[in-house]
Amino acid sequence: MSSSSQTLAPARPAVPTLFWSVMGGTAAAMLDLAVAAAYWGARGVAPDRIFQSIAAWLLGPAAFTGGAATVALGAVLYAGVLSGVMGAYRLLARWFPILLHRPLGAGALYGASMYGLIFLVFVPHFSAATPAAHAWQWHAICVAAYVSLVGIPAALLARIQAH
Repeated sequence: MSSSSQTLAPARPAVPTLFWSVMGGTAAAMLDLAVAAAYWGARGVAPDRIFQSIAAWLLGPAAFTGGAATVALGAVLYAGVLSGVMGAYRLLARWFPILLHRPLGAGALYGASMYGLIFLVFVPHFSAATPAAHAWQWHAICVAAYVSLVGIPAALLARIQAH
Protein backbone atom coordinates (compact mmCIF):
# COMPACT_ATOMS: atom_id res chain seq x y z
CA MET A 1 0.00 0.00 0.00
CA SER A 2 1.48 3.27 -1.01
CA SER A 3 0.62 6.52 0.54
CA SER A 4 0.88 9.92 -0.93
CA SER A 5 0.49 13.15 0.82
CA GLN A 6 -0.64 16.35 -0.68
CA THR A 7 0.19 19.71 0.72
CA LEU A 8 -2.85 21.86 0.62
CA ALA A 9 -2.40 25.57 0.57
CA PRO A 10 -4.72 27.36 2.94
CA ALA A 11 -7.76 28.65 1.15
CA ARG A 12 -7.80 32.37 0.62
CA PRO A 13 -10.95 33.74 2.23
CA ALA A 14 -13.31 35.13 -0.32
CA VAL A 15 -14.15 38.78 0.21
CA PRO A 16 -17.68 39.42 -0.97
CA THR A 17 -18.39 41.70 -3.88
CA LEU A 18 -20.47 43.89 -1.58
CA PHE A 19 -17.42 44.64 0.57
CA TRP A 20 -15.33 45.68 -2.44
CA SER A 21 -18.20 47.70 -3.87
CA VAL A 22 -18.67 49.64 -0.64
CA MET A 23 -14.95 50.18 -0.07
CA GLY A 24 -14.31 51.18 -3.69
CA GLY A 25 -17.42 53.33 -3.87
CA THR A 26 -16.63 55.13 -0.63
CA ALA A 27 -13.02 55.78 -1.69
CA ALA A 28 -14.13 56.98 -5.13
CA ALA A 29 -16.78 59.25 -3.59
CA MET A 30 -14.33 60.88 -1.19
CA LEU A 31 -11.71 61.38 -3.91
CA ASP A 32 -14.28 62.79 -6.31
CA LEU A 33 -15.62 65.10 -3.60
CA ALA A 34 -12.04 66.26 -2.97
CA VAL A 35 -11.80 67.20 -6.66
CA ALA A 36 -15.08 69.10 -6.36
CA ALA A 37 -13.93 70.82 -3.17
CA ALA A 38 -10.70 71.93 -4.83
CA TYR A 39 -12.51 73.26 -7.90
CA TRP A 40 -15.34 74.98 -6.08
CA GLY A 41 -13.17 76.05 -3.15
CA ALA A 42 -11.04 78.06 -5.58
CA ARG A 43 -14.30 79.82 -6.50
CA GLY A 44 -15.25 80.59 -2.90
CA VAL A 45 -17.68 77.70 -2.32
CA ALA A 46 -17.43 76.03 1.10
CA PRO A 47 -16.98 72.23 1.11
CA ASP A 48 -20.16 71.84 3.19
CA ARG A 49 -22.18 73.20 0.30
CA ILE A 50 -20.87 70.47 -2.03
CA PHE A 51 -22.09 67.74 0.32
CA GLN A 52 -25.40 69.57 0.81
CA SER A 53 -25.87 69.80 -2.94
CA ILE A 54 -25.85 66.00 -3.01
CA ALA A 55 -28.29 65.85 -0.08
CA ALA A 56 -30.48 68.12 -2.20
CA TRP A 57 -31.04 65.16 -4.52
CA LEU A 58 -33.39 63.90 -1.80
CA LEU A 59 -34.33 67.03 0.13
CA GLY A 60 -34.35 69.75 -2.50
CA PRO A 61 -33.32 73.28 -1.48
CA ALA A 62 -33.97 72.50 2.21
CA ALA A 63 -30.67 70.59 2.20
CA PHE A 64 -28.78 73.88 2.26
CA THR A 65 -30.25 74.85 5.64
CA GLY A 66 -29.76 71.47 7.30
CA GLY A 67 -26.27 72.03 8.69
CA ALA A 68 -24.09 69.08 9.63
CA ALA A 69 -26.93 66.59 9.22
CA THR A 70 -27.31 67.31 5.50
CA VAL A 71 -23.53 67.38 5.05
CA ALA A 72 -23.43 63.85 6.48
CA LEU A 73 -26.44 62.81 4.39
CA GLY A 74 -24.71 64.05 1.24
CA ALA A 75 -21.55 62.10 2.05
CA VAL A 76 -23.42 58.88 2.81
CA LEU A 77 -25.70 59.26 -0.21
CA TYR A 78 -22.81 59.84 -2.60
CA ALA A 79 -20.79 56.95 -1.17
CA GLY A 80 -23.89 54.76 -1.59
CA VAL A 81 -24.41 55.81 -5.19
CA LEU A 82 -20.80 55.16 -6.12
CA SER A 83 -20.84 51.84 -4.25
CA GLY A 84 -23.75 50.88 -6.48
CA VAL A 85 -21.78 52.00 -9.54
CA MET A 86 -18.84 49.83 -8.45
CA GLY A 87 -21.07 46.80 -7.86
CA ALA A 88 -22.92 47.31 -11.13
CA TYR A 89 -19.67 47.05 -13.07
CA ARG A 90 -18.96 43.69 -11.46
CA LEU A 91 -22.43 42.45 -12.35
CA LEU A 92 -22.11 43.66 -15.93
CA ALA A 93 -18.72 41.96 -16.19
CA ARG A 94 -20.33 38.62 -15.38
CA TRP A 95 -22.47 38.96 -18.52
CA PHE A 96 -19.86 40.70 -20.65
CA PRO A 97 -16.38 39.28 -19.90
CA ILE A 98 -14.77 41.80 -22.26
CA LEU A 99 -15.20 44.27 -19.39
CA LEU A 100 -12.66 42.23 -17.41
CA HIS A 101 -10.27 41.70 -20.32
CA ARG A 102 -10.05 45.39 -21.24
CA PRO A 103 -10.29 47.13 -17.85
CA LEU A 104 -8.70 50.44 -18.84
CA GLY A 105 -10.75 51.12 -21.94
CA ALA A 106 -13.96 49.57 -20.65
CA GLY A 107 -13.54 51.21 -17.26
CA ALA A 108 -12.91 54.62 -18.82
CA LEU A 109 -16.01 54.31 -20.99
CA TYR A 110 -18.02 53.09 -18.00
CA GLY A 111 -16.87 55.99 -15.83
CA ALA A 112 -17.75 58.59 -18.46
CA SER A 113 -21.11 56.90 -19.01
CA MET A 114 -21.88 56.85 -15.31
CA TYR A 115 -21.09 60.55 -15.02
CA GLY A 116 -23.54 61.26 -17.83
CA LEU A 117 -26.20 58.95 -16.41
CA ILE A 118 -25.97 60.33 -12.87
CA PHE A 119 -25.46 64.04 -13.49
CA LEU A 120 -27.10 64.61 -16.86
CA VAL A 121 -30.04 62.22 -16.53
CA PHE A 122 -30.87 61.13 -12.98
CA VAL A 123 -30.07 64.27 -10.97
CA PRO A 124 -31.77 66.81 -13.23
CA HIS A 125 -34.77 64.64 -14.11
CA PHE A 126 -35.40 62.36 -11.14
CA SER A 127 -34.15 64.16 -8.03
CA ALA A 128 -35.43 67.00 -5.88
CA ALA A 129 -32.34 69.09 -6.69
CA THR A 130 -32.72 72.31 -8.60
CA PRO A 131 -30.60 71.91 -11.75
CA ALA A 132 -27.83 74.44 -12.25
CA ALA A 133 -25.93 75.19 -15.44
CA HIS A 134 -22.17 74.69 -15.26
CA ALA A 135 -19.31 75.65 -17.56
CA TRP A 136 -17.99 73.02 -19.94
CA GLN A 137 -14.70 73.04 -18.01
CA TRP A 138 -16.48 71.74 -14.91
CA HIS A 139 -18.07 68.91 -16.91
CA ALA A 140 -14.69 68.05 -18.46
CA ILE A 141 -13.07 67.85 -15.01
CA CYS A 142 -15.96 65.70 -13.78
CA VAL A 143 -15.73 63.30 -16.71
CA ALA A 144 -11.96 63.00 -16.18
CA ALA A 145 -12.54 62.34 -12.47
CA TYR A 146 -15.18 59.70 -13.19
CA VAL A 147 -12.95 57.98 -15.73
CA SER A 148 -9.92 57.89 -13.43
CA LEU A 149 -11.52 57.66 -9.96
CA VAL A 150 -14.67 55.65 -10.65
CA GLY A 151 -14.67 53.75 -13.96
CA ILE A 152 -11.13 52.40 -14.14
CA PRO A 153 -11.05 51.47 -10.42
CA ALA A 154 -14.42 49.71 -10.83
CA ALA A 155 -12.98 47.70 -13.70
CA LEU A 156 -9.80 46.83 -11.83
CA LEU A 157 -11.71 45.81 -8.70
CA ALA A 158 -14.00 43.62 -10.79
CA ARG A 159 -11.00 42.03 -12.46
CA ILE A 160 -9.35 41.31 -9.11
CA GLN A 161 -12.56 39.77 -7.78
CA ALA A 162 -12.92 37.56 -10.83
CA HIS A 163 -9.52 35.94 -10.29
